[in-house]
Amino acid sequence: MITRTQFDSLAAAQYPYCVSIFIPTYRVGKEEEDRIRYKNAVQTATQKLEKRYDLSRNEADAFLKQAHDLADNLEFWKNQSEGLAVFVAKDRFEHYVCPIDFEPMIYVSEEFYLRPLIPIVGEQHRFHFLALSKGAIKLYTATEFSISEVDLSGLVPVNMDAALMQDTTNNHLSRSGGPEGGRGSNNQVYFGRGGDPSNDVEDVKTYLDRVDKGISDYLCDDNAPLVLGGVEELIPIYQEANTYAHLYTDGYAAGNLEEENPGLIHEKAWAVIADHFDAQRERDRKLFGDNRAAGEASTSIEEIVPAAVNGRVAALWMDRNAYAYGEYTAENNGVNIMHDEHKNATELYNLAAVRAFQSGARVYNVDRDELPDDTEPLNAIFRYAVDADTTDL
Repeated sequence: MITRTQFDSLAAAQYPYCVSIFIPTYRVGKEEEDRIRYKNAVQTATQKLEKRYDLSRNEADAFLKQAHDLADNLEFWKNQSEGLAVFVAKDRFEHYVCPIDFEPMIYVSEEFYLRPLIPIVGEQHRFHFLALSKGAIKLYTATEFSISEVDLSGLVPVNMDAALMQDTTNNHLSRSGGPEGGRGSNNQVYFGRGGDPSNDVEDVKTYLDRVDKGISDYLCDDNAPLVLGGVEELIPIYQEANTYAHLYTDGYAAGNLEEENPGLIHEKAWAVIADHFDAQRERDRKLFGDNRAAGEASTSIEEIVPAAVNGRVAALWMDRNAYAYGEYTAENNGVNIMHDEHKNATELYNLAAVRAFQSGARVYNVDRDELPDDTEPLNAIFRYAVDADTTDL
């Protein structure tokens, strides 16, 4: 799946001509249908190159050779997700299997078409997930569509026994659990506990205090929410120990998650935090109406595209099924609407989306009825005094 670094590299590229292909795919069972859909898309790209840039059929086929070769890679088509994105330029060929059901798009221009990828690489739905158990601590960074485990080596104790080994052997809190950074012996020996259940509670507090120290140091000035999961008895103890400013306390994922695969962990974590991001989206929708009354929001493409290019958009909505072609002119900060087949035409919603996203705006590429003002396909809040309000939830 595509990363933010790869996205930015594609966004920075300019060529005499290049091709972007988006198609919906199936996870399993319909490889041949996916291949046919893709081969048809490559054929359409060939025709567009011939018509727009006067390439011969041989020239267009040579330019798209790697794209043609991908269609014949039968093993590749057995491992799909909801969507496939392919990018072709001179001496450049990239493809990404993505968890988004893309609308079909074959785009031939001087820049790549990246608007559908913003939900994957964007940070507006970014969060952290901390899986707690006495046997292990795992931290993940995730979005709505992805999850990756953080390497916590040297930051937190590997388990509760390792945490308590940090005490001196003279204070009757030590256990033979192996050195810090290791899993320890399978035949652990306990010292100085006397069978008192209250001691275990104190041990857990000590353990989670040390976990919080490492987690808070790692997250530091981050502002993404931290969601908790794991053994239920540990959750309230960690909530009390926590010193990270953005701990999410409206829910948690219960259960022992030590051996769960990342896909299932992501599913459980997203189920907890999804409402938080829905609330941010609704907050933005309300702010659009408030700001529009003050002249600080718009539905005009002639206003929104220049604002996006110049980093003045705080939040941007667009109808995922709508397109507008034209040219942005930096000299007069203006927009000229054109026919999509004009050689100099660019897809203006793509331009606005990529530039707004890269300047820190939240970008919503959604169905028409999800726009604050669905009478127009493009809505935006501009960066004025309200900017701080639109980023704090």
